[in-house]
Amino acid sequence: MQLTEDVNFTTEKKELLSEKIHDEILELIIKNASEEEQVLNEKRLVELFGVSKAPVREALIKLCSEGVLRNVPRYGYVVVKMKEKDARDILKLRCILELEALKDGFDAIVQYHLEDIKRHIDNAALMQQEPVDVWKVWEDNEAFHLLLASYADNQLLNKFLKESLSIQKRIYAQFSWNKKQSMDDQLDKEPHVGIYQALCDKDLEKAQELLRRDISSVL
Repeated sequence: MQLTEDVNFTTEKKELLSEKIHDEILELIIKNASEEEQVLNEKRLVELFGVSKAPVREALIKLCSEGVLRNVPRYGYVVVKMKEKDARDILKLRCILELEALKDGFDAIVQYHLEDIKRHIDNAALMQQEPVDVWKVWEDNEAFHLLLASYADNQLLNKFLKESLSIQKRIYAQFSWNKKQSMDDQLDKEPHVGIYQALCDKDLEKAQELLRRDISSVL
């Protein structure tokens, strides 16, 4: 039993480090965005972050899966340029997925899950008292939208939504950096409170409209 616990603990630490490196690489890409081709080298990243190859490699693989990087053998990891159309397309996709999920899950939400949604909003309110960065804000936003969509009980829809949010993470961070030249951010719970209140009032149409506005406010 002790061995199993140690293995799980080690795996958890490894995953957390990989996630941290993932966000740091993404931040590096965002802060150095230019018209020129950006190429990342695994060995240099290992030296830069002072870690072993494993978490860097895992982070690079994840960034490739998210469409942020493209692996070119014997050359490096090329940064895939994000176009404005890509950002608009992700917003459209999210609207389709989330509005459908809200409609399908509406009855279950108003009967059984309003307290879960309120709990998430209350926890986010506590975070407002602390300095936060763009990653924390996006993490809270992502968790709220995935929670809301989960009540539709549609695994495929949730899979596509999670992938869309992973892609949009870069878009949101880039937008924030371009606007303020800072990765500091501020959590705004009011859009989520409005959606929650509409759900409490059992007003699906209003909840969908507020959800649409919240999704579109990212850009």
